Amino acid sequence: MVNEESKKENAPLRATKTIAAHLSEVAGSIDVSNSLTAALRRGIDELLMRANAAMDSAVASVLVRDEDGGGLKFLTATSGVTEELLALRLPPGAGIAGLVLSTHQPMAVADVSHEGSFWSEADRRTGFKTVTILATPLAVEHELVGVLEFVNRPGEPPYPPFNPNEMDRAARFAEPIARLVDAYEIAELIEALVNVSVRNALTKTLKPTEGAQREWLTDNPMSSSRRDLLSLWLSVQEVVSAGDAERKLCREMLESLAQFARRHKGQIGEFGF
Repeated sequence: MVNEESKKENAPLRATKTIAAHLSEVAGSIDVSNSLTAALRRGIDELLMRANAAMDSAVASVLVRDEDGGGLKFLTATSGVTEELLALRLPPGAGIAGLVLSTHQPMAVADVSHEGSFWSEADRRTGFKTVTILATPLAVEHELVGVLEFVNRPGEPPYPPFNPNEMDRAARFAEPIARLVDAYEIAELIEALVNVSVRNALTKTLKPTEGAQREWLTDNPMSSSRRDLLSLWLSVQEVVSAGDAERKLCREMLESLAQFARRHKGQIGEFGF
């Protein structure tokens, strides 16, 4: 009799544990990765292929900031992104790409064997032989997001060096590629944040995880501008979920702030910042 009563008393607890187990399984299976970034990555690859053809280069590649190490890493290349290439990390300031990133200036080298700053580790790892190169910065609103490189010419060496007209042409390709890279990296962060948010929402009945998104934001390496963007997004999310009045107030405040920003666009230093 006691056992029967004990079973009845523990039934709600067992049911809760069963539901919790199902929620954990569902949370673990949900993954929105690539749902936003896939189309942007295709756009970057397609534009890079066009740039490579227009520049008459053998290979074109996009390097992006490595937030962990402070240097650069490869995002994509027209020659195909190998595991060796993806694993490469250029230390801060290393190589021609590092110089371009640190100086914010494009650079063309006719023969890298005569250039002391050339970083040969990529060639050593991949078996490629870099001879001539043109590198130009990828910038969005004066913030550098990476470097666009064009290497060698089709055919066999010796290769004609990249000329000033091609440097100007590379800069024109760099602007839309930079915007796509910036959007891609933001989308990548949003995908990761959505995954964390969904899992948090499904599993918060099991244990307190109210700060999961904030913890993720703190632990994830990213630029300060992107951290600010996602922090604002989380703050807005918290406010609008509080209730109708809070949501209305938040919308009105953001609309007023947006109008102010449009009126004062370009007037940096208005408040001494």
